[in-house]
Amino acid sequence: MEPGTDFNHLSREWPRVSGVGASSSGTRRKGPAVDDPAVEQAPEARAGRPDIVVILTDDQRPDTLRHMPAVQRDLVDKGTRFSRMVSPTPTCCPSRSSLLTGLSARRTGVYGNSHPDGGWRTFFDNGNETRTLATALQSRGYRTGIVGKYLNGFAQNELGLPAGHRPPGWDLFLTFRKRTGAYYDYTLTDGSHFGKDPADYSTDVLGKRAARFIRNTDSDQPLFLLFTPFGPHKPYRPAPRHKGDFADLPSYHPRSVTERVADKPPFLRDRPRVKQQTIDWVRARQQEQLSSVDDAVGEIVDALRASGRLRNTLLVYLSDNGLMTGDHRMIGKSLPYRFATDVPLVARWDGHVDAGRVDRRLVATADVTATIAEAAGATLETDGTSVLGDEKRSGVLLEGRKWQRLDGSVPHPAYCGLRTDHFLFVRYADGFEELYDYREDPFETRNRAADPVHAERVRSLRLRTLEGSVPTPPGFS
Repeated sequence: MEPGTDFNHLSREWPRVSGVGASSSGTRRKGPAVDDPAVEQAPEARAGRPDIVVILTDDQRPDTLRHMPAVQRDLVDKGTRFSRMVSPTPTCCPSRSSLLTGLSARRTGVYGNSHPDGGWRTFFDNGNETRTLATALQSRGYRTGIVGKYLNGFAQNELGLPAGHRPPGWDLFLTFRKRTGAYYDYTLTDGSHFGKDPADYSTDVLGKRAARFIRNTDSDQPLFLLFTPFGPHKPYRPAPRHKGDFADLPSYHPRSVTERVADKPPFLRDRPRVKQQTIDWVRARQQEQLSSVDDAVGEIVDALRASGRLRNTLLVYLSDNGLMTGDHRMIGKSLPYRFATDVPLVARWDGHVDAGRVDRRLVATADVTATIAEAAGATLETDGTSVLGDEKRSGVLLEGRKWQRLDGSVPHPAYCGLRTDHFLFVRYADGFEELYDYREDPFETRNRAADPVHAERVRSLRLRTLEGSVPTPPGFS
């Protein structure tokens, strides 16, 4: 491992262990003791229907979890962390569309953040809004609420829907209005406006509203809360109380930052390295922003505990996509590299998911949706597989549309790819291919696609990729 990297845990976690909460020896243990059993009472009217709380962050890397004490204490230590969670289409709107529906971008039709092949308008036009986790759980008697960011383009209301349009399935729909997301100077869909005072910081405001939703739900009704703060998305503006908290964060310069990129796709080869000062500044600001998210997680868990719900709540923490912070000369996402596709995933459900364990199965965004639907006993067709059982994926298909600009300047072709236990294979629309062997190259610095030793493997992975990627992303043929 490179000095200074935050990915040293990869070498410890790479061998597969099957099953949610499996121990390092592969044996399964019983569920953990219930948190605060003297206080918690599971309402009988909700027996068999757990409360479900999903916390979805924006552009968060897995290596940031270690600096979030509430997440560590209330989720990681009391639940299972999934170390190979993959966002197949690592961009905000496609990933969120997949989480809401349990469908891949091939089926939602949402490949980007804007029309005609992305954004909320495409999500709406393709009928996705009528069959989501919200509609499925509401039909099961859940009180449903989303608090925070919804889908890119919704705030602009490109379809000219009546003011106050609420997507089906949501009892509480409290999202950003006029802007997809912001930290200051924003309006929410209930008409409340917030300015530039420290108390207006959106993560704090939304965290309090999320906790209020929990407290205000009748004790005999199960709830589904989707909390979607804007953090740690750019612009990198931490709350004043957290600014400077991570000024001494170790510098990040693994091989993926310092590598030569001669064997990378043509659109990356002429890019200069990102300045180390910029890399470290972005990482510190993101971590400071996540401190506010961590505070909100603590508030939400406290509200669940105080209302007697925590005993039977499925808590899920994840992000829509990761972020390359200098990796492969990028600060950005949208590409198939693991620094963009790897996201944190933690699940806690006392008595059902083991505490303090790491699960090393490949998991895709649609699997989270399938897991929630199974836990709630809801009917929702998905492309995913619940992680509550022992079933393993053989791979995760990756897909991306052509981008006219990347990081404000450089276009990249559409691509299809496949992530397996040990390999990443990618084929771009211009025919360029990549293959990385994570057993020996976790930082993706040696493209082995043209290596004769891997010729048969490339042919096999290419066939699996193209057979699975139907229809192909816009711009790929």
